[in-house]
Amino acid sequence: MSTANVSPTPTTSNGALPHDGPVDTTPPPAFDVSLFRSYLLSLLPLVLGASPEELASLFDDEFEERVIRFAADSGGVMYVVKVTEESEGEYAYCSRPHSGE
Repeated sequence: MSTANVSPTPTTSNGALPHDGPVDTTPPPAFDVSLFRSYLLSLLPLVLGASPEELASLFDDEFEERVIRFAADSGGVMYVVKVTEESEGEYAYCSRPHSGE
């Protein structure tokens, strides 16, 4: 009966040890907020059935700041929700980060 040769040291998917190569110290590319905005404008009308005009409320003055925080948060989730203004009976779309609670 033979046993398989199993390396006791973990390797990466290409067979190299994680510490064999040089460490990449280049910073990640800057997050392009305008590209993300274009992505949402092409995706959300199909997913939510909302017109681009209805989505205008999503891109408020704080949108860029929220998106940059979202991009910097590893594994973060951002939701787009439809909020109803009860006093006027109208609604608006807004983005909210996942609170993890």
